[in-house]
Formats: sequence, C-alpha cells, structure tokens
Amino acid sequence: AGMRSPAGMGLTLDGDLFYSDNQGDWVGSGRITFVEKGDFTGNPGGLGWSKLPESPVKLKQSDIPNSGRPMFEVAKEVPGIKTPAVWFPHGIMGTSTSDILAYSAQANMGPYKGQLFVGDHSQSKVMRACLEKVKGVYQGACFPFREGFSSGVFRMDWGADGSLFVGMTSRGWDATGRELYGLQNLSWTGKPPFEMKTITAKPDGFEIEFTQPVDKSIAANKDLYRVTSFIYKYHKAYGSPVINDKSCLVQAVVLSGDGMRARIIVDSLREGYIHEIKLAKLVAASKLPLLHDVAYYTLNNIPDGEKLVYKKSKPAMHDHSMAMKEPSNKSSTTLKESKNTSKETISKRQLKRPATWTIGAEKKLVIGTKPGLKFDLQEITVKAGSKVKLTFSNTDDMQHNFVLTAPGKGDIVGKMALDLGLKGPEKNYVPETPFVLAYTKILQPSSGETIYFIAPQKPGNYPYVCTYPGHYTVMRGMMKVTN
Repeated sequence: AGMRSPAGMGLTLDGDLFYSDNQGDWVGSGRITFVEKGDFTGNPGGLGWSKLPESPVKLKQSDIPNSGRPMFEVAKEVPGIKTPAVWFPHGIMGTSTSDILAYSAQANMGPYKGQLFVGDHSQSKVMRACLEKVKGVYQGACFPFREGFSSGVFRMDWGADGSLFVGMTSRGWDATGRELYGLQNLSWTGKPPFEMKTITAKPDGFEIEFTQPVDKSIAANKDLYRVTSFIYKYHKAYGSPVINDKSCLVQAVVLSGDGMRARIIVDSLREGYIHEIKLAKLVAASKLPLLHDVAYYTLNNIPDGEKLVYKKSKPAMHDHSMAMKEPSNKSSTTLKESKNTSKETISKRQLKRPATWTIGAEKKLVIGTKPGLKFDLQEITVKAGSKVKLTFSNTDDMQHNFVLTAPGKGDIVGKMALDLGLKGPEKNYVPETPFVLAYTKILQPSSGETIYFIAPQKPGNYPYVCTYPGHYTVMRGMMKVTN
C-alpha cells in the first residue's frame, strides 16, 4: 500500500522489485522504491483497506502525521513506512517517473551494466540509476541519460540486438514530446561518452567512477566539485518545495592511479537527504567534456569504515560558495520592474491594484485550465498600453502558473525555468530575465491569483506559458496586443 500514481515496476538482476511513483499529495518528488511484503510506501490513500484481515499492511490512515517533516524522519517514528531508494528531483531529473528496466545480459547500451534505466513521461526522457545496499538498505544515485523522445516515455524493453525500444503516449497527460503516441528505438553508437558512471557512498563522502580517465591536471581541484544536500516535505499537500538545503564543503579530492575514480571528502553529510553532486568544467584526459555534469545521490545510510587521511590545503582567500550562490528571489517583487509610459512603476507580479488606477482596470481577464496541460483561453486580445487585471484560476489537479513573455520568447523562458534547478520552486519557476513581462506564482490545484500589469506599448503577439517543469512546450497561449 501507499502507492500514489505508480507508472512502472521493474526487477533488478537479483529479482528485487522496484516501483516508480509520481509527485503529488504525500509525494514531494518522483522516486523509485524497493518493495517488500508489508511495506507502506507513503500515500495514505491505500490504507482504507489495511483493516481487512488479509492485508499485510497494518498501518491506519490516522497513524500518518501531516506534519511536513521529511519522510525519513517520520519513518523513524512510524514503523512500516518504506522510504525511497532513489529520489528523482522534481523538475530537474523529470516530473513523472515511469517504467523501470534493468540492464540485463541481453542489453547493449554502453558502459552501464547492472544499472536501472528509468523513464519520465512528462519530460520525454530516459534516466539511469545505480544502486547499492548500505547497512541492508538500498540507496544510490540517478543521472540524466537521453532526452528528446517524440512523446511521453512510458514503457521500455530490450530488443534482440540489445537496443532499447521505447513505447510512448501523451494521451490524457501531455508531454514535452508533441506526438500523441509513438515507438522509438535507441541504439548505442559504440563510442563511450565521458560521464559519471557510478557514485558510491563512503564514510566521509562519495566515490565517483567515470566512463573515461579524467584529466588529472585539473580533476584533483576540489573547487570543481559542488555538493548540496536537500529534501522534501512529507505532507498531504500536492508536491513540495526543496527544504533544508545546505551546501556541503568538499574538503579534498583523491584520484585513483588510473584516473577512473575520484574520492571526494565531503563535510556535513546528512542521512536521509538527497545530495546534489555537480562537477564544473571537469574534462577527460582526452579533453572531452562531461556529457552531463550533475547527479543526485539519496543517502539513506552513511557506511561504516575508515575515513581517508589527506593533506589539508591552505584556506582560500575568498569564499567560492558565496561566489557561486544564485541571487535570492523570495519576494513577489524581486524580478526587475517594468514601467509604462506614465512612469508608473509596477512589479512583474503586482498583486494589488496600483493606487494610480483610480477607475480600475481597462481590461479584465479570467484564464483557467483544461485537462491535458492547457489554458482554457489560448488567445486573448488587449489594447497597447492598457491597464490589465488578470485572474488565473487553476482548476486542474496539477500545479501551474501564468507567465507572460516578450514576443517569441516563450520557449526560451520555459527552458530558463528548467535550468533554475534546486532554486526553481523558491522562484516559482520564473527566471530573472527581461523576457518575462508578468507572472503569477505557482498555484496549487483549486487555487487562483490575480495580477495587474500594463499591456506592452508595441503591438504584436506576446506568448504566455506555464513554466512549471515540462509544461511550457504544450501549455501555452498568445496575448495579441493591438492599437
């Protein structure tokens, strides 16, 4: 019990069963979980049947606290809750994890033997995960793999030649791939990319194994490695922002003799937390850049064992962590302001009617949602320079926002929102750019927000999109500005 929206199940080569779940109520982000008889995997909806005598799950709905504390903390106090083996951070690694396929003896997909391939429906991609058991509990890392499939990735299987067949659909739940359905085949070229192949936990950090030897002249520089730990809320609400995020200082890097491994010594590891491991400007000995420079390790347990003894370097004269820190965007008026011709200043998320609008708005608009990632109005018309009051009502069962952009910039803004990474939820998935003209916050299902803005002075077509991860390619409309 406890599955919210499982879109895939798969067996490891050892025959252990994993299932993937989708973000929503009680599920802060996509994840894969090792399932054994009697496990409760998190969503209380299925506990209505636990009173039946044949149920192996004994928890009751009233046993599950709606506290917003991390799931691993609640699991320590409520026996029977099974926490994920690997989290797939929402909006970064995907938004709707789907099928799980083990790299079997039949497969021929590069240097990833023993790993799992995990699909994502909404972002039309395939990811991969490596697993290990620490103190008897599964944990591990997930990595980007391949994206750009023509529809929502839903089912995968190996062909007789070892290639990967991907069955897809976006009927009823849209995806970045525009086709309604499809079948595609992915084959390995035989040319190994430069990638992080695996990550394993150590008592004092992590060991990264690469697919090719690193350039030793730069790879031992600890400033190239950034680690951030974070987690999600466990609560009844739909999804969760990133919480308790904290930078973890990389104290040293020790390379193996062949250059295939980097042992990173990390301060402030936290059990139960996801650890983002980001490698900046690392290259192979062949000078090939990393194909993907980020991975996410779910650290359920820190292993026992000896810690490495290393020579501490002298402290730097400046703080690298502050130099890399992104600007904050916690307030509703942080984005750069826009001005109309009367020199009146209005923020890009103006929640109160400006005091100078004594007779109110000249144009009042109400935009809602439709099933299938759609605005209910895909075209609106306003006069240039007019005062606009817009109410966005989210009647869907997913989170959405409304973002008005400069002409031809809808896709660019949507991509920039994806690139916000861990800062996305905090910023309402709205990037700081002059291409954004007006926006609402991310709205939960069955909620709304009203904003005020001045229509652009220049006539033309101004796209509006939802910048929630994976939505912008399909959830869009056009504001026509006329004389």
